[in-house]
Amino acid sequence: MQVADALARQGGVAHVETLRRAGLAQKTIERAVRSGTALRIRPRWYSTPATTGPVVQALRVGGRLTCVSLLRLHGVWVMPDDRLHVSVRYAHSALRSPVARDVRLDEWRGRPEVVTHWRAALANPQEPTDLIDDAAGCAAVCLPRDHAIVAFDSLLNSKLLSWERLRAALAGLPDSHEWMMTLVDPGCGSGLETLTRLRLRALNVRVRSQVNVPGIGWIDLLVGDRLVVELDSRRHHDKPQAYERDRARDLALVEQGYLVVRVTYRRVMNDWPSIERALLTIVRRQEHRWQPVHRRAGLATFLP
Repeated sequence: MQVADALARQGGVAHVETLRRAGLAQKTIERAVRSGTALRIRPRWYSTPATTGPVVQALRVGGRLTCVSLLRLHGVWVMPDDRLHVSVRYAHSALRSPVARDVRLDEWRGRPEVVTHWRAALANPQEPTDLIDDAAGCAAVCLPRDHAIVAFDSLLNSKLLSWERLRAALAGLPDSHEWMMTLVDPGCGSGLETLTRLRLRALNVRVRSQVNVPGIGWIDLLVGDRLVVELDSRRHHDKPQAYERDRARDLALVEQGYLVVRVTYRRVMNDWPSIERALLTIVRRQEHRWQPVHRRAGLATFLP
């Protein structure tokens, strides 16, 4: 087997012991480095020349990818954060920049900015990234509370972690963060839903996620009895077909007596106060509740 083939089977990057278990001698590995078909990222770590990105950058620093950087790599819905999160053993002192081996990390002023997460030891040290469980625990300590819950909801919703594994990851931290599980809702279908749910909950507004309305289907959030909040992501709702389908659903909800508020990714992320004002105005007028006029019209349906 060629070194390049062995690296490709490992996703483009591998520890020297992984290559040796594949039957490659150290001389063969060194020959591949001299010929340019493999690169030595750090002592004992190798990659193909075409392999780039955060995994290689974290190894070049002297640790491995963790926290929000690793969660994003797994497709977890996370808040914007362009920093490189790297787990590093306490004993490791020769840290380097993520792009140049001859630049010390403490002298690095370029991009990406590096966040180091110090550990007494790294589980499975021959793996190029942290375990996703450890990355979740790291996020609990590193990120603002709501940002961490966004990631946890996504981890559970996508089934990358089970409820039990996430709880164990939080409980196993030096300062247990198991209390965060009381805020988690695996039913949330996107980070926008999680953010909106948490922000409304902080205002003492009763809100439920992913409620099934008979004849309509699943809605993002239901405030009270009849206020439907739909959240448009950047990707899905750029499509004309999705836009038309969503508006047809809105009309059908209105016919059944629901009040629909649809908000965009940009507004949730950059202009939350305008959403808060609008929703609280509706709640204060009690328009999120079924009224006698709705009951007389046979529209008051209390959803489980």
